[in-house]
Amino acid sequence: MYSDAHTHLLGSPFGDNVLNDEEIKTLLQKVRKNNINLIVVGSHDLPSAKKVMDIAAREDIVYASIGIHPWIAQMIDEETMAAFLALAKVPKVVAVGEIGLDEARSKASKETQIECLRQQLRLAKETGLPPILHQRGFHKELMNILKEEDPPCGAIHGFNGNEEELKDWLELGYYFTVGRTVLTPDGEKLKEVIKKIPLEKLLLESDGATRLADGTIEGQERVIKVAEVVASWRGTTKEHLGEKTTENLKDFLKITA
Repeated sequence: MYSDAHTHLLGSPFGDNVLNDEEIKTLLQKVRKNNINLIVVGSHDLPSAKKVMDIAAREDIVYASIGIHPWIAQMIDEETMAAFLALAKVPKVVAVGEIGLDEARSKASKETQIECLRQQLRLAKETGLPPILHQRGFHKELMNILKEEDPPCGAIHGFNGNEEELKDWLELGYYFTVGRTVLTPDGEKLKEVIKKIPLEKLLLESDGATRLADGTIEGQERVIKVAEVVASWRGTTKEHLGEKTTENLKDFLKITA
C-alpha cells in the first residue's frame, strides 16, 4: 500500500500541464491499480480549491488541500478568505496548501508572498488544518514567520534541503515529503540528508502529473519509484516504506478511513 502526500491534478499555477476530466479519471484508475490508496491533491488558488474539493467529494481515495501557491501570491481580500474558511469546513479538506515562499519562480514580490503566507497560516491556525509548505530560498524568513504565526504542525513538501535546514524543520516538529527530486540525476546528493529524516516524519509524494514526450501521462504512480529509491538508501523495502509512510500521512492529517 502506498500514498501520495502532495500532488496536483489541475495543472500548474501558471496554467500549463492542465489535464481534462477524462485524463484525471484515467490517472485515478491508474492510482488504484498501483495500490495507492490515499492521495492529497493540492490547489493553487480559490477556483482550483473548489475543483479539488469536488474531486475529493466523489473519489474515496482523494483528499483536498486548499490555498494560494506562492508563484501567484496575492493579498487575500475578505471575500476570498471567507470562501477559504467555508471550504476548510468541508469534509475531506485536510490541509492548507500549497502555500509558502519562492525566490526563484514567483511572479509576486517577496513582501506580497510573505503577507499572503501569513494570511494563510492564520487560516490554518483558525481552522486547525496543517499547512503544506513550499520553500525555495527564503529559509530563514520562513522559519521566523512560522515561529511568529504558530500554525498547526505541517509538512515541508518536496524536501531538498541540507542538514542544517533539516534540523530547523525537526525542531518545529514538521513532516517531510520526498518526491521527484530523488529520481533526477542530482537526486543522489540528497541521499545522506534523507537518510536522517526520522521514519515517523517521512512522507512520499509525486507532486503531480507529467505529460511525457510520447503523449502519455505519468502521474501519482511515481511515488512507487520514489519509494524504491528512498527504501534502497535507508536499507528497507519499498513495500515497508509505502506502508509506514501511509500510516504517517493518516496520523499527520488525522484521517481514520
